[in-house]
Amino acid sequence: MVRRFVVGALVSSVMLFGVIPAASAGATLSLLLPQSTAFSMLGHSCGGIQEQAFVTGFDTTSGYPAGDVYAQTRCGGSGRGGGYHSTTYSAWAAVTWDFTGSVVSSTVLPAAPTGLDPAFSAFDAQGNEIFNVANGAWLTLSDTFVPAPRVTGISTVSGPATGGTSVTIAGSGFTGATAVSFGAVPSSGFTIASDTAITAISPSVSAGPVDVTVTTPGGTSTATAGDQFTFVAAPTVTDLSPASGPITGGTTVTITGTDFTGATSVSFGDLQWFDFSVDSDTSITVVAPPGETPDTVAVKVTTLGGTSAPSAQDQFAYTAAPTCTGTCLSVGDASILEGDSGTHAVTFAVTLSQ
Repeated sequence: MVRRFVVGALVSSVMLFGVIPAASAGATLSLLLPQSTAFSMLGHSCGGIQEQAFVTGFDTTSGYPAGDVYAQTRCGGSGRGGGYHSTTYSAWAAVTWDFTGSVVSSTVLPAAPTGLDPAFSAFDAQGNEIFNVANGAWLTLSDTFVPAPRVTGISTVSGPATGGTSVTIAGSGFTGATAVSFGAVPSSGFTIASDTAITAISPSVSAGPVDVTVTTPGGTSTATAGDQFTFVAAPTVTDLSPASGPITGGTTVTITGTDFTGATSVSFGDLQWFDFSVDSDTSITVVAPPGETPDTVAVKVTTLGGTSAPSAQDQFAYTAAPTCTGTCLSVGDASILEGDSGTHAVTFAVTLSQ
């Protein structure tokens, strides 16, 4: 009976002020859809959207409360001849909530669910109760329950495999966090900004996607699509073709290697160059820039994952311009004349030097 009295008080609070109680030990929370989500289901909101929720159990994977929500809105207007007509828009959705009463997921159902029990109630292993009453679906947290944190998103979704990327994690239940992990590797360091935000530094991890998780005394956050962070390997250069060209530049060079996708620059020695195209993850075509002196320089590729390390395979040799000794023939501008017979006469400006 005490529980029903508390529920009645909460219903008044929610209906009059739109307030959902904070999630704390012993709290009783209303389980509904946000009006914005209900609107996206119906496509209409005429004077507000009415909802009726029914819990059906605890999700077997996440342990969160699950159930179904009916939403409807009625739109009216005057028809021809002054008659009044109204249209009702309605839909059902399968919904999962976390232990703060926030929606984790919702899916519009093609038809109304069957077998809903308006008097359903159940407890989970931690003593949390979900139940239906005439005014909706509710969750009462155990007096000793500490919910596991939940990660809903991360500010940066990729970074170098060497680590060092600052990532802001959004979610709930972060107060008292004891660890942040990127896959199985702990963060290099983290700061709890609030119960809903943590800033963590990515560690050094092998290339590939991982889940970013937060651990508190209540447990570890469940992996979701929204917590995925991808570590990007640094590129490598394994071959240049050709591996030499004139100091004046202009040689088209094919670079072969790995992890070229997303390349931001190609360097010849200390000169960063941007006249290139990424043909695939293993091939780049670049036009060599002019060199300063005849020399051999390392050709390096830079991506989000870092810059390729120097190797014997990335060496490009700048060759000197040809020199003249003795009597030299210099050919200047040429002009082409076409005769009546279709033959061509070529004239050159020729300079002799000794």
